[in-house]
Amino acid sequence: MAPVPSPAPEWLAPFSVEARDAVSGFLAMPGRRVACLDADGTLWAEDVGEAFLRWLAEGRMLPPVDRSRGSDEVWAEYEARVHADRAAGYAWAVLNMAGLVEADVVGLCRQHAAAWPNYRPEMRALIGGMRESGAEVWIVSASNRWVVEAVAPRIGVDPRCTIAMATEVRDGRLTDRLVPPPICGAGKVQAILDRIGCAPGLAAGDGMGDFEMMQLAAFRFAVGRHDRSTELVRKSRELGWPVHLF
Repeated sequence: MAPVPSPAPEWLAPFSVEARDAVSGFLAMPGRRVACLDADGTLWAEDVGEAFLRWLAEGRMLPPVDRSRGSDEVWAEYEARVHADRAAGYAWAVLNMAGLVEADVVGLCRQHAAAWPNYRPEMRALIGGMRESGAEVWIVSASNRWVVEAVAPRIGVDPRCTIAMATEVRDGRLTDRLVPPPICGAGKVQAILDRIGCAPGLAAGDGMGDFEMMQLAAFRFAVGRHDRSTELVRKSRELGWPVHLF
């Protein structure tokens, strides 16, 4: 009689069969098991870093930005920059925080994380299950480092296991010097190898800025939504990569 396959753990049940298979394959790997997960659009709906940018812009709290400019104007410039060069656009959002006191930014980000309504409970359970199974879970995000560190515990990740876009800090203030590499595309790969020291066994993301990170991993799955189509989901299906839609 053929052996009866073990049922998937409860925390994997909400995911597509192909995504469950990817996670199960990852957890069956020998040795060090590292999962690298994108944040915005993956661990939660929408973009926490972009929301923080808009909030700062509305409060005229971006020192490099002329105070006469409204948040809609700042947002339009941000979107145009992202459209022209994704990594440079994301970096621009962080560089506009130059001049802010780091301690103030940390406090504001904690407030923002507490008010953020879009955490996905399925992803929180997935992270918890993987960590209980002995895997390391890292967030790798193009949002600013301070907001990513603030939201990490709320999704079940140690803030020390985060890689995100940041500026250098001098005399307690954010500067206009970006900490390389920009955490997008190939920059995610470089940052993972530099900071973690190995390729991930599992990677998940929702955008083309995650594509190279997902290529690097032994197992992967793309995250999307039923109500919209994305380039990464289309590309993943062309390549036969697993996809999960929320």
